[in-house]
Amino acid sequence: MKKLATAVLLATAPLVVLAGTPLLYSPSVLVYDIRDQKVVLERDPDTARPVASLTKLMTAMVVLDEAQPMQEAVVIGDADIDRLKHSHSRIPVGATLGREEMLRLALMASENRAASALSRAFPGGQRAFVQKMNDKARALGMAATWFAEPTGLSAANVSTARDVVKMADAASRYPLIAAFTLLPHYEEAIGGRTMFYRNTDPVVDWPGWRAQLAKTGYTREAGRCIIVEAGLPNGPVIIALLGARSSSERSADLVTIRRWLNGDETSVVLPRIYHASALHRYHQAFSRSHRARMQLTAYQARKGSGAYPGNAKHHARKRHLRPTSNV
Repeated sequence: MKKLATAVLLATAPLVVLAGTPLLYSPSVLVYDIRDQKVVLERDPDTARPVASLTKLMTAMVVLDEAQPMQEAVVIGDADIDRLKHSHSRIPVGATLGREEMLRLALMASENRAASALSRAFPGGQRAFVQKMNDKARALGMAATWFAEPTGLSAANVSTARDVVKMADAASRYPLIAAFTLLPHYEEAIGGRTMFYRNTDPVVDWPGWRAQLAKTGYTREAGRCIIVEAGLPNGPVIIALLGARSSSERSADLVTIRRWLNGDETSVVLPRIYHASALHRYHQAFSRSHRARMQLTAYQARKGSGAYPGNAKHHARKRHLRPTSNV
């Protein structure tokens, strides 16, 4: 019993000094402080992973950069059917919508056929469109990113948490992209029927997040991904999470990160000292939960008049990332 007490004392003593990274489920994480232009939290941010429908942020930027008429008709064709994942779509082949309506559905409802049709309606077709996507990625300094197609269904669409933050920062400068990703619900007349769409991005309805842009993504290879720009009490941040195993784990990570940014009590990653052989028995028992409770102070809450109000003037105030930034 005395040995166990000593082990506990030795194990918990360095926790107060060394712990500071919150316990997260997502294998790749990056949190960027927009106001101070610095990374405040990262976990394996430079491993390239499939990013699923986060791809559609780049798709939307390329569509808008080309400045094609937004009311021009775009038709869903056989080429837009998902023959890779066989995912469901509520837009039938032959349906015709304006380019703006297609873009709205591609972003808020993550409609793969809409994203595909937009790329085919591009000058030079889908091949030229995808080339523009990769050109845009290089221009934004997304050196570890590659796009094979415009929907995110392909596992060949890869990026890193660091690059995804750069992409989100650029996308948030497009008012239509920001607005469409945050629509809580929308109805569209398609083929004589009214379709009702609901945004499944969790932060859209979360009080106090003041989201400025949000996009989720999922495929079996990518796991559950999300990119969020939010006006939190301590200031505006961009949060990238890649590869979570479930929606609940992804949501839990968002909540944990917000609490950590606020300096609230949260779960933390245990220091590697627990792997020391002298503490092996204690570690086996303690690591079942892989967590300890403590008050984090790594990122103190800002006080006074500098606190971020999260109002509509956010985009005018914020300083965006550049390819030469520290992200």
